Amino acid sequence: MNKYAAIIDKFKGKKVLVLGDFILDEYLYGETERISREAPVLILKYNKSTYLAGGGANPVMNIADLGALAVPVSIVGTDEYSEILLRMMEEKGVDPSFIVRTGSYSVPVKTRVMAGSVHTVKQQIVRIDRYNEGVLDKDIEAMLIENIKRAAEHIEVILVSDYGSGMITDGVIKAINALAKNGKKVVVDSRYGLKKFKYVATATPNETEAGPAVDYEKYEEKDVEYIVKQLGKMMKAKGMIVTRGSRGMIVFENKKLVKVAPFGNDEIVDVSGAGDTVSSIISIALACGAKLSDAAYLANIGGGLVVMKRGVATVTVKELKGALKNV
Repeated sequence: MNKYAAIIDKFKGKKVLVLGDFILDEYLYGETERISREAPVLILKYNKSTYLAGGGANPVMNIADLGALAVPVSIVGTDEYSEILLRMMEEKGVDPSFIVRTGSYSVPVKTRVMAGSVHTVKQQIVRIDRYNEGVLDKDIEAMLIENIKRAAEHIEVILVSDYGSGMITDGVIKAINALAKNGKKVVVDSRYGLKKFKYVATATPNETEAGPAVDYEKYEEKDVEYIVKQLGKMMKAKGMIVTRGSRGMIVFENKKLVKVAPFGNDEIVDVSGAGDTVSSIISIALACGAKLSDAAYLANIGGGLVVMKRGVATVTVKELKGALKNV
């Protein structure tokens, strides 16, 4: 365990470029009062709204909470929700210099309406999603690519957190692939675009994201072993990780398979953001010079911790070290 603790001790000050499509998660709380006379629906008395950084913004918060330096590259608008998200990052000490701001764009928002009586736990009754429509403006895309190149000059590891909102275009991916080919360590967390990324250090899909990417949708252990090898080959990757939830991870590194046992118990509260925690820890560990399998081991613990928290949560160095002692 000393080996892993030594890697964690190196986290502080390590820089990771985070390229991601930011999302703001809004939680709107209210108390149920009565049934409306207008329609058979609940009337909620509004109490408050709280916010969490979602999408590609969540790894930024994860990296900051782990003591490393996140350098975010993304696009936000000039709207109220964009301001809230930027303020949250600035409160974590994150430098927003490489974030493009434009009035033609607004941050996607997921509003979860949480309802209940005064004496009960609030439950989600509906989610309202607000997304941008249309294609990313070419001038904005050019600014984004330029910011990626400038931010990457003095950073060894790039984390791509692609939530499929349209911000990470083919042009952006081409720029990332060129950086990866020229020696930058690139970690990819992409729901829909795995096939397009090449020369990466690793990707971190779960098994149901990785399978379709290689046209193989069976998920017994021997099947996932096949998937992780094929995905690595397809992406021309130096290594590959496929996560399996409660069944741990499978890592392909130096032409060898490494199985990482699951961490934690069955008390899962919320799986939201667990993948972000995994990709964040792997990125920081690689920046520290760790082997991919060692990075995956730590990330597996971090993912196990975050699913026991509500919402898109993060973990700290203290929590990670504490869990390491109990493995």
